[in-house]
Amino acid sequence: MNYEENQSLLDLVTDYEALREQGREVVWEEKAFAQVIEYYERENQFPRAIEAINLAIKHFAYSADFYLKKAQLLIDTHQEAQALQVLEAAANFAPFDPEIGLLRAEALSQMGLYEEALDLLNELKPNADSTTLANIYVCEAAVYEHSEEYERMYYALKGALQENPHHEEALEQLWLCVEATRKYEESIALHQEVIEADPYSYLAWYNLGHAQAYLGNYEEAIEAYEYAFLTNEKFEFAYRDCAEMCCEIKQYRKALQCYGEVLERFEPDSELFFNMGQCYQHLADYTSARACYTKALHLDHYNDEILFHIGECYARAGKWKQAVKAFNKAIDMEDFREEYYAALAEACAALGEAEQAAANFKKAVELAPEQTAYWMQYTGFLIESDQVEDALAVLQEAEDYSTGAELLYCRIACLFALGRRQEALYWLAEALVEDFEMYEVLFELLPSLRNDRDVVHLISSYLN
Repeated sequence: MNYEENQSLLDLVTDYEALREQGREVVWEEKAFAQVIEYYERENQFPRAIEAINLAIKHFAYSADFYLKKAQLLIDTHQEAQALQVLEAAANFAPFDPEIGLLRAEALSQMGLYEEALDLLNELKPNADSTTLANIYVCEAAVYEHSEEYERMYYALKGALQENPHHEEALEQLWLCVEATRKYEESIALHQEVIEADPYSYLAWYNLGHAQAYLGNYEEAIEAYEYAFLTNEKFEFAYRDCAEMCCEIKQYRKALQCYGEVLERFEPDSELFFNMGQCYQHLADYTSARACYTKALHLDHYNDEILFHIGECYARAGKWKQAVKAFNKAIDMEDFREEYYAALAEACAALGEAEQAAANFKKAVELAPEQTAYWMQYTGFLIESDQVEDALAVLQEAEDYSTGAELLYCRIACLFALGRRQEALYWLAEALVEDFEMYEVLFELLPSLRNDRDVVHLISSYLN
């Protein structure tokens, strides 16, 4: 609605409410009543909408449209028995209106009378034209959804789209049963049929994008999402999902273009700025990333994850004091995230605060003892701090909780650091057999070993 139309409607509603408060009778044309009813319905003020419908029926007693609208609102507010009574009245004025049968079936379905609803819909099919038949299939799909028969729901919606490829409600409902039945490939063919009939069906393109994404066809998914928002530039979900797929294949700049469209066209939220920050962080543009995270935090003050990523940006830029401050704030909000403590430990180590670093590494491994990566970080810190005996003790403790060749390579690094070469070379041979590809861990912990002839020769002997 443009501004003039919206203001006109608000004035109409204001006049209506003023007349009601004054106890005066509202005598309007059908269109004016319909507009007021639609306003209350859109604002989820259902009792007021029904009150307005009752007034409209009083003045236009032979208009089936108001009865049908009242029945729909009663169904929407779970007053199915009353809705059926209203539909009986509507049938007196429009006995052949198929909408009456559809609403009856919807009411029966919500009452759990699935067979009765389906029987009623089957009675409507023989005399239905293509448009009505599509609506019958959509109603049938709703019955199957209520009874959790998603396979049948899928084929009912397929029938609706074959009768009317432009049926938006069918397309809106379709993705639910595609996910429930995992008919991703089959749905691709169906949506392509719809698109052939209606190339500007943004919902068909959008659903097609989902199906391609679930099958791991990310390039095809991106293309489908692009068509979705190109055919409907106000379709925000398509921009966001397209950006997500771009991130999935590391096309961060393209993702930022999509997020930029969202920022330009819609009301931004914390998630949008957070996702933009993630893109910039992956692109190593830490200043821009931090700016986005700060905007996200402004909209969501108590989000520990945002603070953590702000800390990471500071850390990547070598601004360790600011990083420590951000990590501590994140921990104050959520003190059971091991990655927060590990990041704080690294920052403390960079500042030369060895005691605090060790305490935070210890906290990280206590929270996630099964995660090898944190034991490795802790060990690396101790080796670098010339606390190699302590590193060996930590690795001994790690074996009670975590397994993997990485820990063995850490132990080997400690043995070399302590000058226990023969023992280290023996275990290196064992480690190379267990997991040859992990030998780089050794060089990460002790870079000087890259020039150690015995180590290089031993590794070379296990190549191929």
